[in-house]
Amino acid sequence: MKNQKIFNKSFLFLFISNLLVFIGFEMLIPILPAYLLSMNASSIQVGLMTTLFTLGAVLIRPFIGYYLIDNQRKSLAIIASAALIFITLLYPFLNIIWLLLLLRLFHGAAWGVSTTANSTIVVDLIPKTRLGEGIGYFSISTTVGAIIAPSIGILIYDAFSFNILIWSSVTLSLLAVITLQFVSSPALVKQEKQQFQFFKAIFEKDAWFPALLTVITTIGFGAIITFLVLFGKQKGLDHIFLFFLINATISTLLRPFTGKWYDKKGPWSIIVVSALLGFLSFVVLSYTTNNIYLIIAAILFGAGYGTVMPCLQTWTVQKVSQEKSGAANATFLSSFDVGIGVSAFVLGILAQWISLEIIFRVVSLSFIFVAVLVYKDFLNEKKRSSNI
Repeated sequence: MKNQKIFNKSFLFLFISNLLVFIGFEMLIPILPAYLLSMNASSIQVGLMTTLFTLGAVLIRPFIGYYLIDNQRKSLAIIASAALIFITLLYPFLNIIWLLLLLRLFHGAAWGVSTTANSTIVVDLIPKTRLGEGIGYFSISTTVGAIIAPSIGILIYDAFSFNILIWSSVTLSLLAVITLQFVSSPALVKQEKQQFQFFKAIFEKDAWFPALLTVITTIGFGAIITFLVLFGKQKGLDHIFLFFLINATISTLLRPFTGKWYDKKGPWSIIVVSALLGFLSFVVLSYTTNNIYLIIAAILFGAGYGTVMPCLQTWTVQKVSQEKSGAANATFLSSFDVGIGVSAFVLGILAQWISLEIIFRVVSLSFIFVAVLVYKDFLNEKKRSSNI
């Protein structure tokens, strides 16, 4: 077959742009709550920063997914990245808490547009026979960006100031806009679209199953970002950063293998195996008292969760026609946000009554649930195929 190359010029520049966007955004996350607290904000107001951001992203994505059916993705990605620059610049100038919370809502919306547009462009650029492998490679930009950015943000904030942090984020976003200029987004054929219905568009109906799996799987990631640092302090683990570093490294190194596995065998076997590894990672983590156990848990989590998520994104996209890939990506990303938001809220309540060790063991069951659902779907698919 012709044109089976993944790493073309446009793919590489889009990868770099997406990495810059993620670092520029994620480096603000650990600092904004502290910044709001310095303005004497209440704990509820600090919590609203995440809630409103998630709300903005989830609400905008159905509209963007519908828009992307027959409109150019690249121009929207550029506009969204420019919006991220403008919104980020406003943070130091807003000294009223409710204005900052309102800005956070718009920040979430711009983030929702940017991530959906970038994820849809890359689907257009990857050969369909290598979609699993290609999305696996591209998701490295999000994984690495999300892992290293918080540490960079804290380092800049501690060494310099909040304003320098803001300008650093803006600079990275500006570089992302410049890099996007070198991406050639394929021309689209105008498609006849059904009338837009918001509630139906929140989740693309043809992709409901991988979207549900994404919500369940993301509960594990929500537990990690919410409680791992606190768990490390309770257990006297001085090198908790090793978990994030090793997790990112393992998931990145496995992408060439896992992507090819997906493209050759389909989503079922790789997701079941990876979900079981995710289950084991939380079991080991719950018993961790030293760095050896922490490293083992990180390896298992990187191989498990780090493999499941790009597989679920690929599966979501494959459930729909190419022109609806924007809607499918919007569904996947919204499912991710919903999973994070729900897990942070529910687990935060549970943490008042049970230990973090028990929290991790309870969360581990979500991976078993995913494995069972996927295996059941495999049996149903096998039965359907035999009846044809």
